[in-house]
Amino acid sequence: MIEKYLEIFRKKGPAALARLSNEEQTAVATWARKVVDQYISTLTELSAKIKDIDTLPFPKETIKIAIKTLMPAYALTDSEDMLDLLKDRYIRLSSFQEIKQEEKKPGDTDAGDPNQTLHDSETEFASTHQKYIQLALSEEKILLEDITAFMSSLD
Repeated sequence: MIEKYLEIFRKKGPAALARLSNEEQTAVATWARKVVDQYISTLTELSAKIKDIDTLPFPKETIKIAIKTLMPAYALTDSEDMLDLLKDRYIRLSSFQEIKQEEKKPGDTDAGDPNQTLHDSETEFASTHQKYIQLALSEEKILLEDITAFMSSLD
């Protein structure tokens, strides 16, 4: 049922929830809460500014849908603190980036290249890190616009 809900949500947005029976709505809300709780737990455990997308418990799109699924209920109860928290967590998805395998281990040098120094490795890591910071900032802007528009539609 969750897969069907995700498919309908992708097409119809939050109206997908209204089309479900009360029992199905409860099941979807429970699923969304579990997804968001696991995501928040992962976010709390990892302190780095840029995190590997592979550490997310679910795909980004699934987490986005789970957050958007929960938001209308909090909007109805005027729970601004929870809405703000969900908005922040939505935007913080930008810190999870798809890091190439060869860029995951900073400080590794090619043992076959005697000309590569530690300094070269550190410079390369800093450059790579900056690239992912820029990607995260670009995505953060997009996520902020998306969630702000979504929240406006709840009013």
